[in-house]
Amino acid sequence: LLHSDFVQDFQKSPRPGPFASCRARRPVWCWRAASEMAEVDDMRKQVEEFAAERERWEEERERLTDELDTLRNRCQKLARAAAAQADVPKTEVSVQTEPVEFRAAGSGGDFAEAVRGLGNAADGEASAGAVGGGRLPPVVEQMLRCPKDEAVQLKGIEALFAQQTQVDGAAGPTTAPALQASLEAAVAVFGNHPGNRALLLKACQLLSVLLAEPGAQQQLPVAVLWQAAQAVVAVSIQLIADVAASGADAAMTAAKTGSAVPNPPKLLNWFLSLLSLLLPCLGPQLRNQAQAEAFVHDLLANLVSKVLSSAELAPQEALVLKCVQLLPLLPMDPWLQKACLSSGAVHALALAYQRWKRSPAGSAAATSEAAFPKGIHVAVRGVFADNLELCVKAVEDTFVSDEFVCLEVLDQLRTMERRRRGTFRDLDKDHGIVGKALNLWGWHQRAVLEAQDPQTSPSREVLVKVAELLNAVILKLPPLVLLQRMKEFESSEVLQRLALSSIHGSAQLRLQLAVNYVDNGVVPAVIGCMQLLLQGVEGAAGAPANPQSAWVEAAFGLLQDEALPADCWPYLSYCLEVCLHVLSHWSATKLSLQKADVLDARAAPLLLAQGGLVDVLAEVLDPKAAGVELIKQPPSSLVQKATETLQALFEQNGHICLFCMQHYTEVRQMVSLGCESLCIDPLMDFPEMQQQAVSLLLTAFEKFVEDERLVRKILKALTGLFESSYQLVSWFLQHHGLSDLGEYQSLDVHVEAVRAVCRTPYWSAQDAPMLPEFVALLAQLLLDSIEGQSDVASKDVFKPDGTKKRLLDLTEAEELVEACMSSVLHLLLIDPQPPTVLRVLARSLSRHGTEEANTKLVVDDLDDEKGGANDERAVNAVMKVMQVFPSSDRVQMNCQHLLTSLLGE
Repeated sequence: LLHSDFVQDFQKSPRPGPFASCRARRPVWCWRAASEMAEVDDMRKQVEEFAAERERWEEERERLTDELDTLRNRCQKLARAAAAQADVPKTEVSVQTEPVEFRAAGSGGDFAEAVRGLGNAADGEASAGAVGGGRLPPVVEQMLRCPKDEAVQLKGIEALFAQQTQVDGAAGPTTAPALQASLEAAVAVFGNHPGNRALLLKACQLLSVLLAEPGAQQQLPVAVLWQAAQAVVAVSIQLIADVAASGADAAMTAAKTGSAVPNPPKLLNWFLSLLSLLLPCLGPQLRNQAQAEAFVHDLLANLVSKVLSSAELAPQEALVLKCVQLLPLLPMDPWLQKACLSSGAVHALALAYQRWKRSPAGSAAATSEAAFPKGIHVAVRGVFADNLELCVKAVEDTFVSDEFVCLEVLDQLRTMERRRRGTFRDLDKDHGIVGKALNLWGWHQRAVLEAQDPQTSPSREVLVKVAELLNAVILKLPPLVLLQRMKEFESSEVLQRLALSSIHGSAQLRLQLAVNYVDNGVVPAVIGCMQLLLQGVEGAAGAPANPQSAWVEAAFGLLQDEALPADCWPYLSYCLEVCLHVLSHWSATKLSLQKADVLDARAAPLLLAQGGLVDVLAEVLDPKAAGVELIKQPPSSLVQKATETLQALFEQNGHICLFCMQHYTEVRQMVSLGCESLCIDPLMDFPEMQQQAVSLLLTAFEKFVEDERLVRKILKALTGLFESSYQLVSWFLQHHGLSDLGEYQSLDVHVEAVRAVCRTPYWSAQDAPMLPEFVALLAQLLLDSIEGQSDVASKDVFKPDGTKKRLLDLTEAEELVEACMSSVLHLLLIDPQPPTVLRVLARSLSRHGTEEANTKLVVDDLDDEKGGANDERAVNAVMKVMQVFPSSDRVQMNCQHLLTSLLGE
């Protein structure tokens, strides 16, 4: 190639010299040759790799062909044996092998003696079986005659194995005696040659083939199978002990150097495969605790647990998987399940699962699809299936820190409820599942919050399952029991949240709680929940008063469940919903009760107020005014719900309204709702409480004078109170005169009190005795409002103690005078005994400013010569009012009407 390239280039390009171009292009040719040689080397390597791969495939093909031939031969033989069963009569076994008692494994010489005793017993019983059932195959007879000869045993086992696996024209041991004798001969190997691993492997393979025969397990006596299982377990335990003593590396190294001795993992693999064939046949024996307790203990504690927890055998995943698959083959009676837990088998399963989870295979594989974790899941489910006692024990303390076992147990508890209704109630009544589940939550809550990535932490899944379990249990509990649990665990915010969420999601449960609010104690339970939740948001910013609430909130945030929000505010809203239901139920049932029943100790408003509901609502509505500092402010939806609850409470009981207004004078919302409640129920039957209400509203009016909306509500409430009682107006005017007003106090309350008289349709005969005093108060208020005023200028007025009185502004005075005039004229119209009002008015106007003004007016003295409507001083007083307000049409018109009445009388 290089030569041709050189010739072509030489012929095409003209050159000054014969080799000038060749010398110029030499570097290009060298680079091209080097690249082409590298490509050739790469291709040569690929060809070698393909050749090696082809050789591997050919070897694999040969291996599969051999296995296919073997399987084909076995199928042909099995078909021939099935066809011959109709012609060959079955013989009854006259003597059955009795089980041989084993001592606990791992006890040194006792172990070897027990296994040898098993072999000798099997030999004798096989001979007895042969005598009673006919002639045995020569190979079997020779093995039974020479049980200690390893060569004879090896040769016999190989011959039997060949007969069982190959179709050579000779009939194998298909009869029951022959099959039993072959099995007993193979089992005897475990007792006579426990140290010969090659022979043990051959015997194990033969036993596996024998048990795989059609109907073999039905033909063989159970006692023989029981002895076989004991022998296999005993030899397996000894092998595990040898591996632990010498280490698996030495055995594996010997096997790699060409030794004929099989390595321990391979031998154990065969042993476990044989046990998987034997255990399903031993169900009745395994259920008998007295007979099988020692065997089960050896199997679980000394075999299964040791294999699963062995560091030497841990890399052998196939071996560990076979060991795991043994547990589901046991009949899971309660005592067997308890044995699995007490023997450490479940701990070993959890350890194996965690080890696999940390391995590269566990990180890459899907847990639900891989064979190894699936087998562990099945084994653990079988241990805890339908056993409440073990499940509760597991989540209580035994496996509280193991996420894998906890998840399986929690799933099993939910499954048991679906299978048998009432399981959750039994769990709560007999096992106290609520407290144990809360302890489990606490442990995994701490674990998940300490994890680097809480979202991927296994403890998060446990929290989700615990929340689901507790929700399901709560919904199954009777309302009274549920409230008992809430009271029992009143300091557990987790349970309170879950219970409130369940109550919120179940309208039926909410109704049941509200109907029996007196007997079931729902009021203190719900208010206690609210107080506990508010403790979590109390405190200065960044320094909550209750740090545990912050942890619970973080844990609920990891649940990512809409029904279980992280913030505490929704749960407070759920509590308020319950309170509203209780008030609504009581309101519907009190229609048949008397008004005084609102003070009954069983009344819902009184129970709620005594329980502390108002304190909680005040903290939500106005934390600062209530003397509490919150880390974060409540949402508007919760504030609205709290307002509705407080309003419903006040509307049902005015006494509570007044009491709360006295204690929360700084909370605007409390005053506002109190005013609305007093407008509905002005407490007409309780005069003293009305006076207290007026005093409170008067103070609130001066305190919140800048809040126009609240001031209007206060005036509206005062108007309703004044209109409901003349005595209340009289009391107010007597104890809150104009002389007691401060420099900047408003006259709006006095105006509303006087105007309330104008809205009275009539004056009853029962109230007639108080009419003179009432008219005198109006007259005094009328003239006091213009005291110090004249048509020329204002002048100072002093009190009896020498202090200066407040002079009212003309605008303020005009409104008050107009209200007094209107009320007086209205009283003249509705006078029940005319002209009593007119005479009292004239006498009151004439006495103002004199010494007689301080004496009580007597109605009987109105007809004397000093009294009368034409009293000159009364007319002068009215004229003075007209002089002070010459431009006020309302005042002038009312004064003219009053003068007409006075002069006409």
